[in-house]
Amino acid sequence: MLNEFKAFKTEPFLYGVCYYPEHWDESLWDDDFRRIKATGMNVVRLGESAWNIWEPEEGVYFFELFDRAIQLCRKYDLKVILGTPSYAPPAWLTEKYPEVLRADFKGNLMQHGSRRHNNYTSSVYLDLCKKIVMALIEHYKDHTSVLGWQIDNEFNCHMDVSFAESDHFAFRQWCMDKYGQLDALNDAWGTRFWAQTYTDWGQVYLPRSTVTYHNPGHLLDFYRFTSDATIAFAKLQYDIIKDRNSAQFVTHNGLFENIDNYKLTEQSLDFMSFDSYPAFGLMWRKDLPLHFRDRIYGMRLSRVRGMSAKFLILEQQAGAGGQSGSILQPHIKDYMHYTPKPGQMRLWSWQSIAHGADGILFFRWRTCTVGSETLWHGLNDYGNQANRRLDEAAKLGEELKQLGPLLVESSCQASAALLYDYDNDSNCKIEGYIGPNLWRSEEAIYQSLSERHILTDQISNQCLERPEFLSRYKLLFYANAQLLNEEDVIGLKHYVENGGTLVLGPRSGYKDRNNRCYMLPFPGIVKELAGIEVEEFTMVDEDEPIYMEFQLQKKKVLAPVFNEVIKLLSDDSTIIAKYSNGYYSGLPAVVSTPLGKGKVIYFGAFFTMENTNMLLDSLEIKDPISVWAEVPAEIEVIPRVSKNGEFAIFLNYMNKPMCITLHKSLKNLLTDEWLLGELKIVAYGVLVLQISSVLEDRFRAG
Repeated sequence: MLNEFKAFKTEPFLYGVCYYPEHWDESLWDDDFRRIKATGMNVVRLGESAWNIWEPEEGVYFFELFDRAIQLCRKYDLKVILGTPSYAPPAWLTEKYPEVLRADFKGNLMQHGSRRHNNYTSSVYLDLCKKIVMALIEHYKDHTSVLGWQIDNEFNCHMDVSFAESDHFAFRQWCMDKYGQLDALNDAWGTRFWAQTYTDWGQVYLPRSTVTYHNPGHLLDFYRFTSDATIAFAKLQYDIIKDRNSAQFVTHNGLFENIDNYKLTEQSLDFMSFDSYPAFGLMWRKDLPLHFRDRIYGMRLSRVRGMSAKFLILEQQAGAGGQSGSILQPHIKDYMHYTPKPGQMRLWSWQSIAHGADGILFFRWRTCTVGSETLWHGLNDYGNQANRRLDEAAKLGEELKQLGPLLVESSCQASAALLYDYDNDSNCKIEGYIGPNLWRSEEAIYQSLSERHILTDQISNQCLERPEFLSRYKLLFYANAQLLNEEDVIGLKHYVENGGTLVLGPRSGYKDRNNRCYMLPFPGIVKELAGIEVEEFTMVDEDEPIYMEFQLQKKKVLAPVFNEVIKLLSDDSTIIAKYSNGYYSGLPAVVSTPLGKGKVIYFGAFFTMENTNMLLDSLEIKDPISVWAEVPAEIEVIPRVSKNGEFAIFLNYMNKPMCITLHKSLKNLLTDEWLLGELKIVAYGVLVLQISSVLEDRFRAG
């Protein structure tokens, strides 16, 4: 199991909903919790938005409202996950202590009136957070209904940076701790360029308004500092809770920007959790085919799974989401999702479950009647009337009662992985001319593998330090590997020499981890590993597209964005594809070089679905389920391994029935019927099949 040390462990499967007793008249509570239980649920999340309730004035704590709510939870045998309220400080706090406020790049303070207006480096705020968390854990540490804690809520959502005075001071101290001497900082940042050299620590600040481009080394450390400040803020709360009750778990509902979430999980959480809202994909990912706009959330889930083999979904989409009130802030816009079509809410829940969630909580029980999220619909609408979403939730409750034990003791076992790291993700923002295309490349790779029914993990390059993590993958893509050091290369080499297939993308290894270019021919520090040298490179003019032709298929596909012309350094290397037009027509674009028991593929252009498919075909990587079924690419298939064999979860994201053909009689675990031959999965349908040991070989690498 991947990263079992940080896996969520539960028995039984947790199924529930987010509930906000402070939002509703107490006369509604008993019936609400009764109906929550009747829907098949066993857990609720409470409290993460209620600092004003927990501490109505400084130093005065009030637990009675939530004590009464939790008592009703106990009455209906509902367990509780409590949230610490540090993402929404109350008005008395920010009015009395304005130094706790977050500031934007121009120094404007973010005032009370929405949420996430705090910074992580104010000593006053840290002290106040420490006190409220201590008060909460002291009160609830022995409460038998409380399973665990969600610290804060969605770190860095809405605004992922802060430039308050305390942030500048904290950054300066962070730099002093990291570099020790100013000479070391100047060398790392390359400040001799444009006369940027610092001669006194008092001159070092977070990036500030400048006439033109910022120093890339300075920017990279800014992103690292922002992440470290967030992680330290989490660890402050984690340590307080775990010191007082180690049995109650501590988690957080990520993943947002400017946080090394792998590091956050390792240092400040028992496991990572996630908030899953696939309707964002339906609304905003028009660049993807219809069947993949919500399915792309599987990629986010695979990244969570890379941090915690099993995890929680603390907010699962329960209806149309939306927010309003942006009229005075033109940089944000009001929005409202499409309402999930019949079956979609259940489909998205099974998507989370299939990818490793051993618990899901819908957001929320009832749509709020006030505030900026009256458009964010829960299972119940304002009037508590019956609706099909409640029916779907009840149906899912029955299914989880039936299959929950199997889900909890089984796990995902992927054969392929996408390697990523925080430095390179941050560098994508720094190098805006090319960065977003690197993220699109990773998505294209994921989509290509997913449509070939190859389960793919996303794992941090920090796993290079643990070879046992990498050895399970026969195929490893590292598409965004511009910043690398010698330790990275050693880990990659070990993986390949022991039988792995490593695929590197363009511009790999040309800079160190201070964002300084190596004085080496491209691909820099991975030249020997890849067995190639880049003779020339260029951005691609969109008006004059470049194509590559794969030698096996004799088929031309786009080689977009950026091209590298490759020179082979080894007689054992094989040309997989050549450029087919432009002034470098006929020269190598994709090359394979053997190393030990494995091979390194160097890909000289950005990845698309089409050219990734050509690469997989060239490597003879096939659909692993084709030996026992014919399943169209539009259907996602997630294999799971249990002590009793294997089963697979089939998910239809299409708005119409889709046909599959089984070559072997298999049991439908949702209905106990045996299936063989051609069958249909209804629109937005879910199928769970017991397949025993049929999937022993996930795929064959060429």
